[in-house]
Amino acid sequence: MPEFHLLIADHREGEVTIDVGDSAEAMNAGFNALAQFVCRNFPPPENVEITVTDSDKRLVGRLKMTFEVNWAGTASG
Repeated sequence: MPEFHLLIADHREGEVTIDVGDSAEAMNAGFNALAQFVCRNFPPPENVEITVTDSDKRLVGRLKMTFEVNWAGTASG
C-alpha cells in the first residue's frame, strides 16, 4: 500500500505517516484530520494547515482553514 504523509501545522508542526491506496484517499484523510483537529481544539488556532505529501515528499495537496471572529460593535457606547 502506498505511503503518504500529513504535516499538520498550527504554530507547531507534527507529521503523521498514513497508508492509503492513492492520493485521493490521502487528501480525504487530510480532510478528516483537519475536521477532527478543529473539533478537539475549539476554538481552533487562527490558521491550521495540513500538507499532504507522497513517500518521496512530493506535494499532493494542501488544506488550510482560517478561523476568524469579528464583533460588530462594543459596549463602550
